[in-house]
Amino acid sequence: MENGLIAGLESGKGSVMPEGPSVLEVLPGIGLDRARFGESRSSHRERLGSYKAFERVPGAGLTDIYADGMVMLSYDELDRLAFIEIAGETAVSLGGTQLTGRPLAAVLEELTQRGFPVEFDGDSSYAISSTGVELFTSSPDDLDEPAGGVSIAPAGRE
Repeated sequence: MENGLIAGLESGKGSVMPEGPSVLEVLPGIGLDRARFGESRSSHRERLGSYKAFERVPGAGLTDIYADGMVMLSYDELDRLAFIEIAGETAVSLGGTQLTGRPLAAVLEELTQRGFPVEFDGDSSYAISSTGVELFTSSPDDLDEPAGGVSIAPAGRE
């Protein structure tokens, strides 16, 4: 079954943002163009395609994984979307800036030029101010490496 979250996924290389259904667009404080905070787990399961569910922490509820483990959606106690994590080469965009699949230095520079201040946490993540979005890297000293993941939290939960 084709995955409705990332149909025809392809990774974006270079500075040109891939177009079409393969790109996940971040909507700050809202979620993704295809999965918004507050929406029900059942609606996502119905429209986003095949998934696997797992319990990340005992008693914390199930997290649904789509796109072969590349997109994880976590829900609150009412089964409403509360947190999003995206890994790997999944094409993710914020305000026209491709966040993944290209050197982190170029991403950070472009975000700053577009009015999105970015702060390094001193460990492994870069928070994009006032968006609820964080970029993760396994090589914080090598900004030529792409981000290894993106997390998205609802407004007020950065």
